[in-house]
Amino acid sequence: MLLTIAFSEKAFPVNSTLDDSEKKRASMFRFEHLREQYTFAHAFKRQTLSHYFPCKKASEWCFDQTSSGKPFVEERIAFNLSHSIRSVAVALVESTDKSAVGVDIECFREMADLESMIEMVCHPDEIQQLDRCSERNKGFFTLWTAKEALLKACGSGLIDDLNSINCLPSLLSDQSYSLPWKGKKYSVKSFSFDWGVITVAWSESLFISDIRLDDWTSGVPEFSNFRLE
Repeated sequence: MLLTIAFSEKAFPVNSTLDDSEKKRASMFRFEHLREQYTFAHAFKRQTLSHYFPCKKASEWCFDQTSSGKPFVEERIAFNLSHSIRSVAVALVESTDKSAVGVDIECFREMADLESMIEMVCHPDEIQQLDRCSERNKGFFTLWTAKEALLKACGSGLIDDLNSINCLPSLLSDQSYSLPWKGKKYSVKSFSFDWGVITVAWSESLFISDIRLDDWTSGVPEFSNFRLE
């Protein structure tokens, strides 16, 4: 089965196809740049859904939420959206399981509270490896996106004890790896760029064999395929 990750490093012109509830949410942001980021991310979500699953126009998608607040569509599609500053990513796969996939994207940036964040959210094994990393900041964001993607996949949202999740393999290799969580097994894989990192997590019940990574930064998708061993 194919898992697609559509992403853009920065915003590009896109038709505003948001519904009334999304427009209302966008208007609630106090600062204009936050409204613009939200509007682009959700328009991008709609555009990519229609691109890969052309059963509906971008403006026609209707979204509901699980009891834990994870958005889903009634069609046989599992998807997840993430955005960070100017960047956005959407993971999509054909499935009826709404807890099948999660994605997180982060732009690399300096953090004044980096050390306190590492102490608060990282597993002891992760901290030990970070101490060996020459790019400690990038290593932290890789771990953060791995934990976020896992929790978004299962639909639980952030938890207080993030340091109980051990994503050490994300620092050691660019290969996917298995991670048990809440009675299910998920696979996790990170993609690093010079500007940031994207991590995707998916239920192993999907039997994903290929990941399609589509870069939409230019406004049209440029894709690469990764075959999983």
